[in-house]
Amino acid sequence: MSKEIDYETAEELLRETWREVTESSQSEYVDKDELRDEIRQIVSADKYGTRTFKYIFVTNVLSKAVNPEVHTLALKDSSTLDGSFNSGGLATDVVTDWEKDNGERLGGSNEPRTNSVYYRQAELNRDYEVRNNELYQTLIDVLLELQEGVENGSIAPIDMLRQTLYEVSRLDPTTVSYTNPPDVPYLDLEAVVREYLTESSTGERLAAVTAGVLDAQYFVADKDDAYIKVDHVNVADENSNAAGDIEVFASDDEAELLQAVEVKDKPATKADIQHSITTGREHELGEYLFVLGQGFRSEAERKRAMAAIEDAEIELILLTHDDLLSSLKFQRRAGRRRFRESVGEFLNDMRAQEDSKANWKAGIESLAQ
Repeated sequence: MSKEIDYETAEELLRETWREVTESSQSEYVDKDELRDEIRQIVSADKYGTRTFKYIFVTNVLSKAVNPEVHTLALKDSSTLDGSFNSGGLATDVVTDWEKDNGERLGGSNEPRTNSVYYRQAELNRDYEVRNNELYQTLIDVLLELQEGVENGSIAPIDMLRQTLYEVSRLDPTTVSYTNPPDVPYLDLEAVVREYLTESSTGERLAAVTAGVLDAQYFVADKDDAYIKVDHVNVADENSNAAGDIEVFASDDEAELLQAVEVKDKPATKADIQHSITTGREHELGEYLFVLGQGFRSEAERKRAMAAIEDAEIELILLTHDDLLSSLKFQRRAGRRRFRESVGEFLNDMRAQEDSKANWKAGIESLAQ
């Protein structure tokens, strides 16, 4: 029978236990040395091919601490195990947000349950084929030991959560942070941004830079209440209710939409333009911004797109790299300093790839030399 997990309770317990563990000098919360070692193996494993194991482990340990009646091997409500629950939903809605706020130590996934280990199984099965089978078996062993330990009273689930979070706290954070030099000539900043945008990285770089330009614009206009929201770059349009890759709201309650931007890092087509026009109309916008990362697919495609723009019932404004950079000239040094800081924040919010974050950090810190 499926068990319920109260997400609000789970989030509160996760954050409070994290705070407790990171503020304590204690390192041992479960008695068995072997169990502590196995927890460390799971949590500290190399990310490639093992990241989903970490999310499953943290999520299911947390679930057991919230509701001891859940089964630690369950992944979905449809599991035949007594104590099934929606592990993937909890991972996505609670664990990833906590992780983002605390350094993305598990790997910075937007949606852990898209991995086949999550979506092709209702519960963890020993015979499921994975790249790192040894660690996968260890994951099952430890979760089963927790299940049996709670049943016989030898393990307190909260202590297991503490031990798990202690091991997570030992991992290096992967969110970008850097020293932002206070006074940088515009031409030096322009060179860094142009170099940064020479690599696509699934479009997240251009999206972060565009959002940073908007943030600087609202900053110098003394409109700090504006809330800029950048959609995760791997969220397909059909799976998102967003007005664009970037949305600007009057405040963080997201009640009033001020602007929306579509960021196209690949050569654009008329269909891309038409989709943005339709989206803008659906969200009752008078104008819509469209950032061209690499122009149009062909001259003929450009002409078709421009014809669609001319016939549109809303104004669609095209922007290029040059337009974005030129706008920074009007934002004075304070605005450009805000831009340098906010691009890093947006990269973190999007859970961008590590090279995107590292390259931005290196570029900005080079400006201080």
